[in-house]
Amino acid sequence: MKVLLLVSFLSTLLITMCSGDKLEDFLRSCRYPSGCLQLRENAYCISTTHPYGYNPLTKTCNRMSRIGCGYNTCNAFSTLEDCKKKCSSL
Repeated sequence: MKVLLLVSFLSTLLITMCSGDKLEDFLRSCRYPSGCLQLRENAYCISTTHPYGYNPLTKTCNRMSRIGCGYNTCNAFSTLEDCKKKCSSL
């Protein structure tokens, strides 16, 4: 029983930490094009809702394979077109 409760608690915690709602709330506060220059951290959560980001070294928008669960960047876009639209002036 204790193991089941622990697994349930840890599952809930992981889902809460990696929920997309926090990212949506954060992205509403972003300013562009300066937000395009924020770093994207490679981490343990795979982003399926905002997989695109701007790469200032190549000055292009690319698909990013991973992003952290904390979502501390405005450089996260749901589509390649959205990334290009907001970051094209850089």
